[in-house]
Amino acid sequence: MTQGYGPQGGRQGQWGGQPPQPGQPPQGRWDGQGASPQQWSQGSPAPASPGWGQGSPGPGAGSYPGAAGAVPSGSGDGVNWPRVKTLGMVLLIGAVLLLAIRVGIDLAAIVGADGVAASSAGGEITGGVAIGSSLVLLLLFIANLLVSLVVMVLGIIAAVMGRGRARLGGVLVAVGIPVATILYWILSIVMGIVLAASGAVDASGELTASHFRLVYGVDIVRAVLMGAVILLGAFFVHSTAKKKLSA
Repeated sequence: MTQGYGPQGGRQGQWGGQPPQPGQPPQGRWDGQGASPQQWSQGSPAPASPGWGQGSPGPGAGSYPGAAGAVPSGSGDGVNWPRVKTLGMVLLIGAVLLLAIRVGIDLAAIVGADGVAASSAGGEITGGVAIGSSLVLLLLFIANLLVSLVVMVLGIIAAVMGRGRARLGGVLVAVGIPVATILYWILSIVMGIVLAASGAVDASGELTASHFRLVYGVDIVRAVLMGAVILLGAFFVHSTAKKKLSA
């Protein structure tokens, strides 16, 4: 008689388990050796989460100045070219306006040369044309002073903010304003001396209306030349900023 604990001849298993029935897959053991390694030792992959040292990105990250990935408003050279472009546009308008005012001063002086000659001789200004031209001259001189100051200050700002040709343009504008004024007085004095030396004066030693017309006619050339220099400087400021922004 034989007696054992292993499965022999259709007897029960070692621990009392039933033998597998025909067509039924064998059952796994309790120690998990019959299961797939991934089934017992691995769980479902957890969703990726930021590390301990990293926070979750907030909404709209990189959309405000100073954030990582934000697009800088200025260029790499540190110049605020949109503002320089605006300055250039204002300088262009101011240069054209200044040129028109200064040419207008000379034209008004030519029209009212009789009144200018009378005023220079110490007499009274008479006649509607002379009085009207004198009032126009006064208003134009005030406008010339105000516009010249504004354009000169904007030229200095453009020279400080700009780079390259923009800075050169600002210097031309800022320097052109006082140079034009100095040239006006130099030209007036030289023309007066030349006309007086040539005997082109009246009995009292004063210039006549015709001579004043000649002086202001020559001054138109000075006003146009200096206005062109200021206009060129304003163009340098605006065109350079425009090229930098389109690059």
